Formats: sequence, C-alpha cells, structure tokens
Amino acid sequence: MSFEVKPKSTEAAVDMAQIPEEERREIEAMTPAAQAEATGQGNSDTTDWDTPRFIMCKNEKLVGKGNAWIRFGKDRNSHVLSGEGGAGTSHAAAIDVVAGYAGWLARKQNKAGKNVAVNPNFKVDAARIYLSQKSDVDGYFELPEGTVGSTTSGAPGKDAILRSCVALKADTIRLIARENIKLVTRTDQLNSQGGKLDNKVKYGYGIDLIAMNDDTDMQPLVKGENLVECLGFVIELLENLTLILGNFFEYDSAFKDKVAVHTHTSPFYGSETAPDYKQILMEGVQQSINAALNCQVPLHLDWPLDLVALKNDFLNADGGPTADKYILSKYNSTN
Repeated sequence: MSFEVKPKSTEAAVDMAQIPEEERREIEAMTPAAQAEATGQGNSDTTDWDTPRFIMCKNEKLVGKGNAWIRFGKDRNSHVLSGEGGAGTSHAAAIDVVAGYAGWLARKQNKAGKNVAVNPNFKVDAARIYLSQKSDVDGYFELPEGTVGSTTSGAPGKDAILRSCVALKADTIRLIARENIKLVTRTDQLNSQGGKLDNKVKYGYGIDLIAMNDDTDMQPLVKGENLVECLGFVIELLENLTLILGNFFEYDSAFKDKVAVHTHTSPFYGSETAPDYKQILMEGVQQSINAALNCQVPLHLDWPLDLVALKNDFLNADGGPTADKYILSKYNSTN
C-alpha cells in the first residue's frame, strides 16, 4: 500500500470515518454501552477496523494481535524484495517489533471498500524496535551521515556498509534508569560481519547527537575539565600581562616624575640652568633595567612561549604528548 502523507492538526479518539460503512451503521444502531464496547472502550475486543492486513513473506512468522506485531524473518524495510532478505543475503535474520503499522493511516478497508494490505514502512509506522543481523539501517530510516560515518554510502552505484543494528523509532523515546545510563562504543575487536575494528580510525566509533535530522553543522563536543583548565590558563596569562603592563607604567611614571620636578641653580647670578643630567641619567638607567627585566623580557620571551603552550595543550588536536588536554572530544559530536 502506498500512502499520501498529509499532516493532521487533530486526531479523534475514535475515527468513525475509517470504520467500514456497513459495520459503522451497525455500531450507530447500538445502544451507547454497546457502541462503547464495539469501538474498543475498556479494552474490549473489536473487529480491528483500524488494522490493515500485513503482507507476509514465505519465511516470516507474525506473533501479535490487532495492529501490534512481532515479525520474525529476514531483513527488509519494505516490500518482499527489499533489504538483505529480499536480495537473498545469508546471515540477515531480523526481528521487527511494531505497534501501529501504517500509523494514523491504518484502516481495514479503504474508501472504495477494498481491504488494505501493507508492508513495513519505516517512515509511517507508528512505533518500532528493529533488530537485524545485517542491514543498511541509516538508509532504511533516512538518517544523515554525521561525523561517525553511515551505513549508507550516499553515492550512486556504491554498496551500503552493512552492519547489524538495533533501531528504535517513535514519536517520543524515553530511556529511564533508576541509577545511570551508559552509551558505550567500540567494545570489541571485530564487528558482526567479522570485520576488524581498526584503532587507527577514531571518528567511526564515536557518538553523534543529531537534532532535526540535519548534520550540516556538526561539531565536536567540548571536554569540560580540559576547557576549565584552558580558561584558567588564559586568565593566568591575562593576569601576567596586566602585571607586566603595570610594572611598565610604574617605571615610566617614576622616571617622568623625576624629570618633571627637579631644578638646578646656575653659579652665575643664581639663575636656573639645564637639568642635572647625572641624576637623571642614573634614574633613567635604573628604570631601563627595571623595564627590561620586568616588562620586556616577560612580554617578548615568556608571554609568546605561554601562548604557544596554550595553543598546543588545549587548542591543537596534534599537540603531541599533551594532546590529551585538547578541549574538543576526538569521538563525540553534536549540532
């Protein structure tokens, strides 16, 4: 069955319009209590007017009732020829747990009175837990590649990177733990297909947090403790720069004060003469030494080295032995 998907602003608790006409007339003729039971109130048994017939493959088994099923078989995301099961691939067992095939479009009969039959539809089905031994899971669910890579190559003519998968899809998903939750990757040396997991490649084993199904602005997550240490280093450098500039202004002001206030008396008629260059010279030499030791050396030698250390330690992923302080995660990203 193909669907013309149109958004809905509201949803009736019991959509009587989807009940087959003859059955609807029978329900409308019932007493209110009987109507309530016939439409499923109190979890009463109904004629499944809101449940389409599921199209099964020869190798599949269905367990369930109404429109809630567990399908045992091989990997497929649509019609009988889809997925690895449709291709006849070995080692492609699958379990598909679905509540609500065809979602809000589900019904027993269409408007023409013909029975409706459906295949799995990873786009429309209401809620699903999908387990597959071998699948193109990102392709099935139309997921972006992100930074950790994708099972879908995205290039025409290229095969998907097939992997085992566990996928969950619904309107809302909650992971609830009374103590803690761990998201852990790269626990084994081989994947489910027998392929070796290479330690030289890091990005493929991380965790991507992708909102709005859009990976165009993916960036590495920040490592908090390293960032705190980095910002502390920056603050310390600014404090040192403040001290250096303070010293410079102090020395410069002291020398200028000496020049500004001193006077001399000429041996000729007691008139004022030029400044005492000996005292000024000595004061100037002293202030030059102070400025050189406490301003110029820190500013031109220590300060650049500190900046290089800051960049290498915290802002450069190739920082050698100190790269473990890099403020961005090597593995995990988000948008």
